[in-house]
Amino acid sequence: MSDSSAAGAAVHFVQQCDGPVFAGLGPGTLDCGCGRRLIDGYDPAYFIDIGLQCGTCSAVTTTPPLADDTRPPFAVVIAEPLAEPRTFTAELNKASFIISRAEMDRLTALYRPRTPDWRYEVTPELVDQAVAAYQQVTGEALPSVAVDIQAGLRTHALAWAVAHLRAQMQQGPWRADDGIPTPIAVLTLAGFLHFVAAWSHHPMFRPMVANVAAQRFSAHGLAPFVAAQCLSMMGNRIGFGEPEGSPPRLTGFTLATGPTDTVQVHLDVFDRFEVPFGQPWTPATLRAAVADRIAACAGRINPRHHGLLLLSPGMALAGFDEALIAATQEVLHSQGRRHRGLMAAAPVVLRLQQMPEPHAIRLCYGFFPLPNRHYEGDTSLQMGG
Repeated sequence: MSDSSAAGAAVHFVQQCDGPVFAGLGPGTLDCGCGRRLIDGYDPAYFIDIGLQCGTCSAVTTTPPLADDTRPPFAVVIAEPLAEPRTFTAELNKASFIISRAEMDRLTALYRPRTPDWRYEVTPELVDQAVAAYQQVTGEALPSVAVDIQAGLRTHALAWAVAHLRAQMQQGPWRADDGIPTPIAVLTLAGFLHFVAAWSHHPMFRPMVANVAAQRFSAHGLAPFVAAQCLSMMGNRIGFGEPEGSPPRLTGFTLATGPTDTVQVHLDVFDRFEVPFGQPWTPATLRAAVADRIAACAGRINPRHHGLLLLSPGMALAGFDEALIAATQEVLHSQGRRHRGLMAAAPVVLRLQQMPEPHAIRLCYGFFPLPNRHYEGDTSLQMGG
């Protein structure tokens, strides 16, 4: 049921036609208090916080905002409070969700990731903070694992990172960028804390955590949410669908490519060359591996189901990111025609920038969407900062 008009209510549409302002596909109707029909085929889910001014009595009828326990529709038409005159009845389809600018701004603030501080001072207190955050978001104590990187990282990446960093701190002077295990541990710890700070307010945070847990709190578990945050920061609209599995978890998300057009974003755990247990690579083997993973996604991304593929290589040595980007570009150039439903492939990594202080780092997200020029769909992917 709609809210009755009130002085100062926002007006989005003014009825200047003989019939209703809109004709939807719902089971009901929406009438002004004077009896004038405003919407035929009314379903409140399709008209969110919309003010309609009656053509007979000029009263404003406002449809309800989104209920607190209801996920918002993803592809929407945003109505500005401009009192737009409607001289004919607009017929809507099942994709025509209309939402007010004010309600869209409210929901965006609720569902958009936050942008925490990127600088971390890796101290015993920060390690303790990560342990406490883990227990808070999972309801369980952080497990104990071997300090050995080969065994510990595969068992539980965050637990291994905590054990490794505590051992380093007890041994005397150390640097966050020393060797191979320590930077991996620092990235794992900082990446987890950044994930919690960016997403813990989100209504679907619990299934996000379940997905990270399924990947043992590794970089692969964080990768979808790194990409989602980067796309959001670039000015794109992203959204999460229904969680899957038991416990329910989020494995990917949706990207808006137009007012009502979307593509699914899928993750590929591209760990063939991951440090410290991956294979050695050359430019040729890297190209072959990328081509193999793009071909393997054809069941999920194809002309009937358009999508963007995230490639998560996990932890890697310096220079690998650039080689992976070059390999992906070459594969898309030579083989993209075979994958016309693939909008883009996007390597996504965690990076560490050492600060002047030995224990201080800046966490960096490496996210590189590489478009497929043979993609058959339209896209308005934003790449701005």
